[in-house]
Amino acid sequence: MESFREGRIKCLIATDVASRGLDVKDISYVINYDMPKSIEDYVHRIGRTGRAGALGTAITLFAPDEDARLAKELIEVLKEAK
Repeated sequence: MESFREGRIKCLIATDVASRGLDVKDISYVINYDMPKSIEDYVHRIGRTGRAGALGTAITLFAPDEDARLAKELIEVLKEAK
């Protein structure tokens, strides 16, 4: 983590534990290999890219057969974020 925070490592692969409590500035991309179990967890994961007004890109792989139950909430979050 220290190397990532200091910019010596440009890519961090993490578990769901990393979605909360990490304070790392200038994260440009978050790529979610799987959709989190709840929309709240999704917001925390992608929030790594938007600290203090910074902009970033979040990409999440969404499996319709597994993640359909979150579709409506996901659409609402995306609309709100524009």
